Amino acid sequence: MGFGSDLKYSHDALLKLQDWELRLLETVKKFMVMRVKSDKEYASTLQNLCNQVDKESTCQLDYISNVSKSWLLMVQQTEQLSKIMKTHAEDLNSGPLHRLTMMIKDKQQVKKSYVGVHQQIEAEMYKVTKTELEKLKSSYRQLIKEVNSAKEKYKEAVAKELRYLDEKYFSSDSSADICVFCLLYKERRLKKPKIGVIKPL
Repeated sequence: MGFGSDLKYSHDALLKLQDWELRLLETVKKFMVMRVKSDKEYASTLQNLCNQVDKESTCQLDYISNVSKSWLLMVQQTEQLSKIMKTHAEDLNSGPLHRLTMMIKDKQQVKKSYVGVHQQIEAEMYKVTKTELEKLKSSYRQLIKEVNSAKEKYKEAVAKELRYLDEKYFSSDSSADICVFCLLYKERRLKKPKIGVIKPL
C-alpha cells in the first residue's frame, strides 16, 4: 500500500472520528440546554407555588402545632429549593454550557482547517504525480521523435554516400581509381551501423 492510499485511509478515519466527536458534543449540548430550561421552569414553578401560599395567615395562627410547623418548613424548603434550582441553571448556562459551545466551534474550525490543508496536499500530490509526470512523458516522446528523425537522416546520408561510391566505382576508368573506391566501398559497408528504432512510451 502506497503513501497516497495510506493518506486517504487515514484521512477518512480521522474525518469519521471528528464527525463522531462533533455529534456527541452536539448531543451533550442539546441535553444541557434542555436541562437548563427544565431547571429554570421547575424553579419558577416552585416559586409560583410558594407565592400562592398565604404566609401572613399562616404566621398569625393562634395555635402552633407540629402540623403547622411542618407546613411552614415545607414552604420554606420549597422556596429555598426554587432558589437553588435557579442558581444551578444559571451556573450551568454560563459555565459548562458556554464552554461546551466554544469547544464545538473550535472543533468545527479545526475540522475546516484540516480539510483545507488536506485538499491542498492532495492538489500538490496530483500536480507532482499527474501534471509533472505528463510533462516528462511529453518531453520523452519529443526526444524519441528527434532521435528517430536523426537516425533516419543518418541512414539517408549513409545510403546517399554509398550510392555516390557505387557511381564513382562504375564510372571510373583507371584501375587505381577502382582499387581506391573498392577499399572505400568495402570500408563503408563494414562500418554501416545497425540502427533500430526507439519506441515511445
